[in-house]
Amino acid sequence: MFDFRIIICTDGTEIIDRAKCTVYETLTPCEMVKYIEMDIQLLVMDRMERKARAETEHERKLARNPFRKLVCLCGLV
Repeated sequence: MFDFRIIICTDGTEIIDRAKCTVYETLTPCEMVKYIEMDIQLLVMDRMERKARAETEHERKLARNPFRKLVCLCGLV
């Protein structure tokens, strides 16, 4: 089961709805390929988002670290 559903609008645009699930049996082979490719793209995007969030959190923690502030004041960084 896919954790999303691709909804095709009347003008041809596609919307990904992550609130709904799609069962494998409801898809044709062509749609299955499309869903598999989209699933891979969503996984990569989620991984990039988690990495960026972790990096931001790490920078925030460094900025608030009193030892880092002391080193910066001494001019060692």
